[in-house]
Amino acid sequence: MLLSRGSGRKEGVNVIRATRYVVAVAIAVVLPAVLRAQAVAPLTPPTTPWTGSRTPDGQPDVAGSYAKDWIGARGPNFDLEEGQDPEEMRATGRNRENFPKPQIVRTPDGRIPYQPWARELRTANRKNFFNATELWHLDSNARCLPMGFPRESLDQGPEIIQTPGFVFFQYPYNSVVRTIYLDGRAPLNDRVKLWYGDSHGRWDGNTLIVEGRNLNEHGWYDTYGNFHSADLRIEERFTFVGNKIYYDVTSHDPKVFTQPWTAHVEFTKRVGTIDEPWETACFEGERSVQNMVAPKANQPRARP
Repeated sequence: MLLSRGSGRKEGVNVIRATRYVVAVAIAVVLPAVLRAQAVAPLTPPTTPWTGSRTPDGQPDVAGSYAKDWIGARGPNFDLEEGQDPEEMRATGRNRENFPKPQIVRTPDGRIPYQPWARELRTANRKNFFNATELWHLDSNARCLPMGFPRESLDQGPEIIQTPGFVFFQYPYNSVVRTIYLDGRAPLNDRVKLWYGDSHGRWDGNTLIVEGRNLNEHGWYDTYGNFHSADLRIEERFTFVGNKIYYDVTSHDPKVFTQPWTAHVEFTKRVGTIDEPWETACFEGERSVQNMVAPKANQPRARP
């Protein structure tokens, strides 16, 4: 049977529409899977044998000063998942375009896998931070207390110092020095809880592998209240390639998270003339904290 020109054009239009629909559906199905794959794809090169110089006790010689080199964002120290809050950016005059969403949390959706109760508490922590009425509503950094780990290692570039049987990571904030034991000593009793925990490591080629335990629950991951419990155990991999450190830290805390999850940041070694680190002036009891906490009803704000 012969078709009229009008009916032929109509069928052609229908075919085009059907094709577009199929393509749109394919994109809707495939693209999220591709993005999820990119989100969890490893950013760290594989571990390889160390070919550089070594320290007298045989460690790869990686001593030096390193600067943080965040991937795809500035400001994940505010919130590992979302970055700096838009309202805070407006209040501080920062350009939102300079603070895109971080790519630190290496999960399919870029979110920390909290248990439901923990996600609710994390949301409350963020809300309380912006409307603080108690000191504990503020993160430890704002109160001039230690940051704790792994926040310190996610937030700041270290000065690495090596001696036989040890690797020391010195951080500028509050002049923190983290000791990583390589000498095989016994770990601390699990009942001991510290801001910086108990860290034991070993070298595998160009990668320093560290296990951290005995961490207290007072140090958050960031400013806005991503948190862990005192049961946290962290596995860290510092992979040294050229002048870079690729840092991956996996958090294990079944009390808070539904599964282990990994955060990733990178650091670049400083070269040339390096300024001496300045001593920080932040200390416990710093008086401006009083101005960060809103007074309770019928209670005037404390004077500094």
